Amino acid sequence: MSEDLLDAKFVFFHNTDSTSVLFYMLNPGNLLFTRQDTGMQFYAVLSIRVFLYNQKSNVFSDSSSDVIYIKQNQQQVFNQLIVKSNNENYNVKIIISDLNRKQKLSYVTELNISTPYTRQNFLVTKNDSLLFKPYASAKSNIKIYHRKIPSTLNIDVFKYNHTPALPPFSSANINFEYNPDSSYRIKKDSINNYFALKAPLSGFYHIKIDEKEADGYTLFGIDSIFPNIRDAAEMLYATRYIMNKSEYGQCLNNTKQCIDNFWIQIAGSKERAKELIKNYYQRVIDANNLFTSYKYGWQTDRGMIYIIFGPPDNINKTAYSEKWTYNTTGQPNGITFNFLKAKNNLFVTNDFILERSDYYKDLWYIAVEKIRQGRICIK
Repeated sequence: MSEDLLDAKFVFFHNTDSTSVLFYMLNPGNLLFTRQDTGMQFYAVLSIRVFLYNQKSNVFSDSSSDVIYIKQNQQQVFNQLIVKSNNENYNVKIIISDLNRKQKLSYVTELNISTPYTRQNFLVTKNDSLLFKPYASAKSNIKIYHRKIPSTLNIDVFKYNHTPALPPFSSANINFEYNPDSSYRIKKDSINNYFALKAPLSGFYHIKIDEKEADGYTLFGIDSIFPNIRDAAEMLYATRYIMNKSEYGQCLNNTKQCIDNFWIQIAGSKERAKELIKNYYQRVIDANNLFTSYKYGWQTDRGMIYIIFGPPDNINKTAYSEKWTYNTTGQPNGITFNFLKAKNNLFVTNDFILERSDYYKDLWYIAVEKIRQGRICIK
């Protein structure tokens, strides 16, 4: 059972001092449906198990579980599970099992609730639906709830950092500093105990109950076409990993014609160019979906590797790292990229930084040249 096929999404909300709520949403289309009795209805049966491990001691703390029955043709599953949790920080392992098919998959995440400032103390809705991914367009109706019900919230506004990731062999230091472009406060709706927020047109909002504390919830402003590419200028920018400086500079003055000619030259024909454009920019779109944080997903370290090398053959995840492996012909042990969780990114929990090395230099240029020779496909 593939994580992509299930398309599971999770949100924790620390609703009391002794419990948290795990909200989850699943795509049941790829589950195995069988008759559970002599009736005509087919059901899929899922087991959801949640394990908490104390971050300080790394000792197992508690678990919760549930079994749900899903009718065939049900488009989406939205449910919740109460998890016992004290005011501490936990590493979380979530195991979802398709009991009919006898297959399971695991997810790892965090539950950071040692203080009332962390993101898990916020519950955010968009147009009155729970927000599983912290993205919102300008016309969205955003409501923010906090279990402590403060009277005001502090909003720090940031512009997007649009700098593409450095090559995997770069030795440059990657620093991240918290410098908002502006700040203001909003008041609670006195009747309904929520905060109304107009979603950002561009950039993102870091929402805090105390302006002196750094922890909070971050909402990212996106346009209506996200995660797709907006125009020829974005198409050009997203080829920055495979164009040299001269080619890129020449295209800045005649973007649409130049980017078309670039792909036609690589492909050898207009028809072949259409296929390559579709495949390359599908990787860009996938990266935006998977890795967007304070940068668009294609500009992050994982997005860069995903675009150039494609989807990995295997991913080994922990709460603090990801290991991507490509079973490449000619490499006895394949190619491995190690990503470590960014310690100073307060905006998202899924920002992972590549461990760079000179070892990747030749491999990088080989992979780029392969794309420039018109050899790229979607796995």
